[in-house]
Amino acid sequence: MEPVVQLKIEALTFPPETKKVLKDIDLTINKGDFIAITGEAASGKSMLLHSITGAAPQFFNGQLNGTIKVMGKNINEIPLAKMCDHIGYMMQEPQNQIVSITVEEEVAFGIANMELPWEEIKHRVKKTLQFVGLEGFEQRNTDGLSGGQAQRVVLASVLAMETPILVLDQPTAELDGKGKQDLYSHIAYLNREKGVTVIMVMDRACDILPYTNRILIMAEGAIQEECSPDDYLERLNKKISPAKNITATDETIIEVKDLTFTYKGDFKGCEKIDLAINHGDFIGLIGLNGSGKTTLLKLIEGLLVPDAGAIQIFGKPLTKRNLATIRSQIGFLFQNPDLQIFANTVKDEVAFILRKRKLPEGEIEEKVNGILAEVGLLAYADIHPHRLSRCQRQKLAIASVLVGDPEIIIADEPTSGLDEEQSALIMELLSAFQQQGKTVILVTHDLGLAKQYTNRIVAMHKHRLVLDIPTQEIGSFEKTLKDIGLDFQKEGIANGLH
Repeated sequence: MEPVVQLKIEALTFPPETKKVLKDIDLTINKGDFIAITGEAASGKSMLLHSITGAAPQFFNGQLNGTIKVMGKNINEIPLAKMCDHIGYMMQEPQNQIVSITVEEEVAFGIANMELPWEEIKHRVKKTLQFVGLEGFEQRNTDGLSGGQAQRVVLASVLAMETPILVLDQPTAELDGKGKQDLYSHIAYLNREKGVTVIMVMDRACDILPYTNRILIMAEGAIQEECSPDDYLERLNKKISPAKNITATDETIIEVKDLTFTYKGDFKGCEKIDLAINHGDFIGLIGLNGSGKTTLLKLIEGLLVPDAGAIQIFGKPLTKRNLATIRSQIGFLFQNPDLQIFANTVKDEVAFILRKRKLPEGEIEEKVNGILAEVGLLAYADIHPHRLSRCQRQKLAIASVLVGDPEIIIADEPTSGLDEEQSALIMELLSAFQQQGKTVILVTHDLGLAKQYTNRIVAMHKHRLVLDIPTQEIGSFEKTLKDIGLDFQKEGIANGLH
């Protein structure tokens, strides 16, 4: 076996702070490995990738006690600008990596700096966009891309470099189930057929178990455990909770009739949607990216005004006059938590809604500490939210909603960016909320998760509602799901085995 990356890290710190961000790491990655790195929030996963690329010591000014070698060379001997000869790196947040106006320019940017002939640049741009499923997007503006499309563009830019090592930080976090499986298959092809070494951080490592040969589990800056894909799957199956018994009432709490909305540019968001949600329902709203799920939620929340149709919530038509009152009883979780976090400390973020209600400070403190303890953020109560990792910010957003005790929670991909255990924690919180007789609308790409926690599955396709069934009947609609691009057998905390 030929080593391509060798790490012997006694400690990585960022002076003047003395905390060891990485510690006691002795890792050799061989040519052709497909390694998944997982672990809880702030466990050091992304920083391990930064260290492999040389960014941690050379760009972020980290103090490295140890050695890191890439392709046999000490990273201190490789300028960051030349690291792209060896490593193609994709960041966790695609927007942080896009620098060009159009998709074509973005994919061409890296290879143009390699001074390749123009014909070769055009060939690679076309080939990689086709590879990631974005053929025809060449002239699209990058600032108008969805999260999933942005991830594909960044991946195409990385793949165009044709490096022997790929270092990928959650490359499918914004994609639907079909998009994830497509990209996993593409990356696995490069690994299997082209001999490309893949090092991938995944909060939900079970998604790529069929393609990997090694799983690294990190905790507190160290590699806590290394296991095989089979051992990791067995470990997950032992932790899966049984499906919940959900009983909804016959009282309709949300009703939409003939709902239609069109965005500027004549882009259809929703079309002729009829849906009734009962008090106590736990709805799993599923569908591919762009199917209209988020648009429907924004219409129900009053963030968008429909072109046609009607919305009734709590038995009353949704109007400008009663919008504030109705919203006070609905908790909305955006897919991107940064869109709803604004306070200077974690505890102030959670306390905001309680202070608006003018509760006594003693009661506020008790409620805030209680919910922060539930989501595992009590130790971070006094820090700025932007110092949290992405998944910690998602937990903060959920805590801020739960503390207000709404009647309805609308959750748009609340487990995005969370590992299996953290996803289970969030879903258990939502389940406990529903078990109190409340209502949950969950948007998710994870059909296994929906099967485990919901009582109804509502599927959208091409901006229309195409399926509304009891969750226990989902097995009878496998063909329908496949026809709209959803494969139930490939989803879930442990590959849909629960």
